[in-house]
Formats: sequence, C-alpha cells, structure tokens
Amino acid sequence: MQLLRVSILTIALMIASTAQAGWDLLNVAVNNDNQLIDISMSNERTACAVGAWKPGGSSSSEGVILCTQNGGESWSTAKLEGMFNIPVAVSMVDEQIGYLASMSFINPKIYRTDNAGRSWTEQSLPDGSGVLLDIFFTDQNHGWAVGGSLAFYTSDGGTSWNAASLPSLADERGLNGVFFVDDSHGWAVGGVAAVEGDEFTDPVPAHDGFILRSDDGGLSWQMASEGYAGTLNRIFFSDSQHGWAAGGGEAGLILHSANGGQQWTEQVVPSGGYGAADFVADIAFADNLIGYAVGNIGDGTPMVLLTENGGANWTVDSTYESAYEGLTGMDAFAKWSVLMAVSFPIAGRGMVSGANMVIVGFSGQGFCQDFDGDGHQEESCGGDDCDDHNQYVHPQAEELCNGLDENCDGIPDESFDLTRDPKNCGECGFNCQPAQVCWDSICTLDCPAELTRCGQECVELDSNPNHCGACDQACDYANASGSCQSSSCQMGDCDSGWIDLDGSESNGCEYECTPSGVETCDGADNDCNGEIDEGLVGCSSEEHGSNPDGGTSDGGSSGADIRQYEPGSSGCSHTRQTGGLLGYLLIMLTGYLVRRRKNINSLISG
Repeated sequence: MQLLRVSILTIALMIASTAQAGWDLLNVAVNNDNQLIDISMSNERTACAVGAWKPGGSSSSEGVILCTQNGGESWSTAKLEGMFNIPVAVSMVDEQIGYLASMSFINPKIYRTDNAGRSWTEQSLPDGSGVLLDIFFTDQNHGWAVGGSLAFYTSDGGTSWNAASLPSLADERGLNGVFFVDDSHGWAVGGVAAVEGDEFTDPVPAHDGFILRSDDGGLSWQMASEGYAGTLNRIFFSDSQHGWAAGGGEAGLILHSANGGQQWTEQVVPSGGYGAADFVADIAFADNLIGYAVGNIGDGTPMVLLTENGGANWTVDSTYESAYEGLTGMDAFAKWSVLMAVSFPIAGRGMVSGANMVIVGFSGQGFCQDFDGDGHQEESCGGDDCDDHNQYVHPQAEELCNGLDENCDGIPDESFDLTRDPKNCGECGFNCQPAQVCWDSICTLDCPAELTRCGQECVELDSNPNHCGACDQACDYANASGSCQSSSCQMGDCDSGWIDLDGSESNGCEYECTPSGVETCDGADNDCNGEIDEGLVGCSSEEHGSNPDGGTSDGGSSGADIRQYEPGSSGCSHTRQTGGLLGYLLIMLTGYLVRRRKNINSLISG
C-alpha cells in the first residue's frame, strides 16, 4: 500500500519521542478527502485509527487503517479487501487483538485482527443492509456493533454474531454509538441525523437524541431516555455508575449520569475563541474525574474539551493548538482539521483523530512513555530503561554476550569471561574447536602446566567445585551449598527451609523444616530438632508419632490420634482422625461444601 505523505511526520515523531507534557502531532496528510473517523487505544502504546483517504494521484477514496505499538512513534498501514470498503469504527482489546466495522456499498462488515492490525479477517454477520457506525468489545470474546437500525452482539469473539431485539425507533432515528461496562450491562445512543439544505429546502440540524439500555448482553434493548434536542453520537462509562453521552445539533450536547444511567443531566459545553461547539463527536474518560471530548464549530473549527471534575466544569484545552506549531505551507491547514474521535486508556495518555489524517497524542505532566513495552520507561523522563526502543534491554534483562548493555548497568557483557569462555573466546560469538580450550583470549590445545584440562576448561583440581580432585567430580549436596578445599568437597550451609538432622554429608540437608521458635503443643516440630512437642507437660510426643514428620515411619498418620491445642488449657485435647480412603473422601467432601457455600453466599449478597 502506498505510504502516507510524511513531510512533517518525522519532525513530529522526534518531538513526541521526548514524551513532553502536552499535545504532539503524530500523523498528518493534508487533503480534503483524508479523514480518520475513529481511533482506539488499548494501552499507552497500542492504538489503531480507521477511515478513508485518497492516495496521491488517485481519483477515488479507499479505506485505510493505521496502527502503532510504540505510542505513535511509528505507524503501520493496512487496508481491507474490496472496493469502497471503508472502516468507520475500531475497538482494540489488547496489543494484538482488535475489531473494526466497515461499510461496503450497503452491506455492513466486521473484521478481526490477531496481529496488532497488520491483517484483518472478515467475520460472518446475519443478513441485513445498512451501515455500522460503532463497535465496542469488553474483552476478546464479548462485543457489540450498532448503526442505524442494526444492532449485533457476539460472545465468542465474532465466530458467531446475532441480531439484537430493538424497540421501535421510528421517525428516521438511528443508532450511532454503543458501550458496555461488563458482559451484560450496556447502553446505545442515537437520534436523527442532520440534513443539509439546498436551494429549495432549509437544512435540518441533528435532533431527537435517545439512550437505550441492555441488561442481557445486548440480546434485547429498552428505551432508557429520549427527547434530547440534538442527536447523541457516543456514550462512555468510567464504571458501572458514572457515564457520559455526547452529541449535538444546533448546540453541543454532553449528558452525565451518576446512578448507572437511571437519570441523565445536561452539562455545560463551554465556548472557545471561535464560539461554542455545535456538535461533540466523541467523549472518553480515564477515570471518574478526568475526561476529554472533541467538538467542532460551524464549518469545522476543532475544539478539545477537558474536565477534571467529572464534567461539573468543562473547559477548552487551549494547549491543543501547540501540536501544530511550526507547520508551513499546506500542512499549516492541519490546525483546522475537524476532530472525530478521542481515546484515553489511562490518565495522562490519549489520542485524538480527524480530518487530514491527523492523529494528535497527549502526554500528561509526569507521564513517561514506555515505547518498547517492556515495563520500563525511558531514562530521559525519569525511567530506568537505557534503550526504550529495544524490549530486551532494561535493568531486569538477561545479559547476553553481544557488545550490548542489556541490563543497563553501564557495563556490556560483564558476566562473560572472554579470556576463558570457549564459546566467546576473545570476542563474543568466537567459538573454539571442540579439541581446544580458551586461554588468555586465544583458542589453544593445551592448558598451562599447573592446570588440568577438563573438557574445554583449564581448572585447578584442588579448588574447583565442579572438578574437585578429578574432572567432573562436582561438590553437589542435596539442599546445600558445596565447596572444594584441597581437592576435597566440603558441604556448606543448608538451603533455607532445610536442616542437616543426621549430620551426614552423604544425603545433604535431608530434613525439611523451618524453625518457628520454642516448642509448643501444636503437633509441629517448632525447633526443628526432629522431635514434636517434646518436653511439654501433658502433651506426649508419642501420640503424634516419634518420627520427624510427626507420623509413622512411612510418613502417614494411619489413623493416629492427633493432639489439638486448646487455648487456656495446660495440655492438648485430641480427636480421632479417620484414616485410609474414607478419611480422605470426608476431607475432600468437607472442603467442597465449604467452597460451595461461599459461592452461594457471594451470589446472594451480589
């Protein structure tokens, strides 16, 4: 596919890569027929934008898909098969999986990607004509798509899509947007679209907005609220209670609900230097307080709206225009690009898209980008990643012998001895022949006189724990460290949680036990001396078994009496524990009943 024009893109990306607070231009291709209708970010790095554009020299528009996995530093392009197949809505679930809806003549289509937008596979839809205008997924299985009189849902990742049951909309009303807070509860919005006037008729602004609700995963929908002055284009919930709907007609419209969509109140849309928005195209919240909306005035003057208190007060974000500073010629017109979509996956990180293929990214104060997605932010903004464009380089990375500093400690290849390593002799990757050893960074046949050759190593047999006294005679002890002293292996300290109870090095540290203090009457070896409850008045260790595990010689209880400590008593009471298969089944059954009751109680309380 022909690449987008990037006369300004390279400079813009250089600015964006520094992750400065504010807005940065990430993509642009000025042409009246170029527009990115929707954008979706699954996290701070991954985003896909969809729409239509007219390649240079082409007389017709075609669909376009732009995707990034590094926060907008670079974008890949893709297209859908078929003529006039224009993607209009996208929903990215995670870094790899996403869905989009497109219009092709009068047939709606839905596609899925499993490789971060590089390719898209069409899914099968029920029969029906029309246009899908929005698509939304809560996870890779549960999704919904709406547009006009169409509403579909899936619970298996799009393997099968089903048509929903809608109330009568009538009077040219249609669906525009959809959002679900979980697999069952969601909302859809719509209204009557605007009609452009001509020499014989007056224009009719968008109107008669409404909100639908579904509580069964999109199978059926009921009217929740209607009669708004403008149409409603998008809806967004930050949690199950706090939601916002946006649209407009003669004036911009933002509605808010704080009680799960039961009541909606209108919020004030502010005016900017060119007036108030007459249409709010999209809205998104990073949490219950911080939200962004994109609006347009008159013939398309863009406006970015910001709230930091849940919409009680919206302001025009005057810093948005700074993204276009320094543009000249035709590129300068990008500043007036109509905005169509906004996505904010986290507070302080989001993107907007619109006409002229603009994608503008926002980085909040203190936000630090993780371009390579390895969980470590770049050093230039306070992170600890010394190369934030390589996911295999960060402080916890494994150091490889390649001349790079993978673990960011300032020393490349520090864990490799280039003077002795036969696989990296003198330099990384230089292998000695099997008959050679590496000595003083040179592959050679013989070891120095005072050393013994063991395989491809030159070793001192009197001190090497892997070749102690003879080649391949390792000082290995069960659950303990070992060392070589004067060609003889010596056992060191036991590993945590193990005791050398019998004093024999032949079996290492054979007793698994962690000291917990002085001995108490609890059926456990608290001091890890191999005896249980010893020396306690009224608490006989014989009734717990005299072996270190507190049981019989084969480690089992065999139905023995097990003492139980009763607070306030001077000794231990005991109960008979059923042994054998019957005892095992009773224990399992008791555990199942306890878990089952917890599940039932949680359902009742929920």
